[in-house]
Amino acid sequence: MNETMHTLKNVAAERTWVSFLHNDHPYSLLHWSIAGTQTEQKDIWLLQDEVSFETKEFQNLDEAILWIGQNMHVMGDELA
Repeated sequence: MNETMHTLKNVAAERTWVSFLHNDHPYSLLHWSIAGTQTEQKDIWLLQDEVSFETKEFQNLDEAILWIGQNMHVMGDELA
């Protein structure tokens, strides 16, 4: 795991969320344990595009970090 992914994972684990740039496009990785008006119980990590609000769900933080590392090669600063 490179330094950027390590930092991203640590910040997300400490704060339950982290925001970052990918090709100058903002994204957030956040833990979602209760969702919606019906208080739907979930225990997942979401990768959210902060412009379109599209999301991708991951079962755990390690899975999310692995996917980000494999699919978002050009990352900018962490914004958390």
